[in-house]
Amino acid sequence: MNKSLLFLSLVATAAPAQATGGLACRTSGARPIEVSLVIGHSAVQSMVSARLRDNDRDVRVVIAQSWLDPSELRIDLVDPNAMRREARLLAKKNGRFYDGSIWRGGQRRWVRCREA
Repeated sequence: MNKSLLFLSLVATAAPAQATGGLACRTSGARPIEVSLVIGHSAVQSMVSARLRDNDRDVRVVIAQSWLDPSELRIDLVDPNAMRREARLLAKKNGRFYDGSIWRGGQRRWVRCREA
């Protein structure tokens, strides 16, 4: 048993930690659009998953493409079959937030993203 515990502790310490973080993006006013993003923190930050809510209704999406750097956030969300764009979000760093626009259903709205 001691050998198996030693082996497990060696395996656990040898694997790199895969930390994640998140951003929560939301429009203001009536009929809010919300995008929740999970971001993997590794050598290159990448979007791991996304959730879209439109007027408190879940919309199934997958990430088609994304870009995140210290000054800018860009993401395209599509339906699970990748046949229809559901939303496009473009935002620039503004202090502690990312402020920009989200396009959904042919309409452009202001959006603010903050760490979640």
